[in-house]
Amino acid sequence: MIRDILLLCLVSIIYIFVLFFIAPLVDHAFTPLHKDETNLEIFFEIILQILTVATIWFILNKYINEFINHFVKIKKMRSIELSLSIVSGLMFVGLQTHLKSKLHYISIEHPFRIIRIFND
Repeated sequence: MIRDILLLCLVSIIYIFVLFFIAPLVDHAFTPLHKDETNLEIFFEIILQILTVATIWFILNKYINEFINHFVKIKKMRSIELSLSIVSGLMFVGLQTHLKSKLHYISIEHPFRIIRIFND
């Protein structure tokens, strides 16, 4: 039990370091919010960034788990994978500042309806 908790802490620390390195790279690959763009352009940037984040997050989860399990044999790998997936997903998306500002602009500061998005 204590071994599993210590392994979870160790693996979490590894994940945190990897995510703090990779998440800003992904975020800066996309432009910050430009309010002079049309709603449709901002909407497509949001979709593209979400798909990119989801793909990279999936790849990271898959290969980091395999890499760590290769060196540290974890008995209850499924429960650790599940908890790390949730935490790393929230953290990876939380570090996407450009994405968050675009989502905030589209959903709160500049609300639009699906009909209005194509009328810009």
